[in-house]
Amino acid sequence: MKVFEWIPNKSIGDLVFNMTREEARKAMGNAVYAPWFNGRSDFYDEYSIRLDYDENGLLESVEFLGMEKGFFEVWYNGKLIYPKYEKHFFNIFDKSKFTPDETAASSYQCNELNIAVIWDKDNGPSCLVAREHYWDEADEMLKEHSLLRQLSFKLKPGMTREETREILKEKSDKLMVRGRDDIYSRYLLVEFDENDRMVSTKFDFDSM
Repeated sequence: MKVFEWIPNKSIGDLVFNMTREEARKAMGNAVYAPWFNGRSDFYDEYSIRLDYDENGLLESVEFLGMEKGFFEVWYNGKLIYPKYEKHFFNIFDKSKFTPDETAASSYQCNELNIAVIWDKDNGPSCLVAREHYWDEADEMLKEHSLLRQLSFKLKPGMTREETREILKEKSDKLMVRGRDDIYSRYLLVEFDENDRMVSTKFDFDSM
């Protein structure tokens, strides 16, 4: 069994947020490469734990995916917080600081501590801890994603590259050109033909 002491926004056991993937693997040992998370995750079968890295290869979050006895323990200020159930958890933490997720029962998130917990009787419980500003950054990404989606509805096949860029001009500071294609904020891919006429768009480019 592996024991993790959690220091909010800083570290979880030997894992320090913003350490490199190589440093994390040195601390945790061999991992299973998880390409379904765009190659940015390491999964440890023996502990049922997933490590997620940002686009620069730095550790941004650690998720504990099961409560099987003997896999791991997570401690906070000398108190065991996981695996434990909801009632025990909120005997330790102020529930008013946690926002419930309306899409799932018994699911809570605290941006101040950068922790999310779920107690799901069908899929099992999970606990995710992350680096400072993790959800602030995620909220900003969602806003940007939403804006790009709204703008993309104005794009039509056959438009010139200049016309599409005029529509997306407020995101021109996050434009990357790859061959014939334009990529905005890693979310929106605009494809052009050999005559510089728009062919199609694809979304969530970063997760493809």
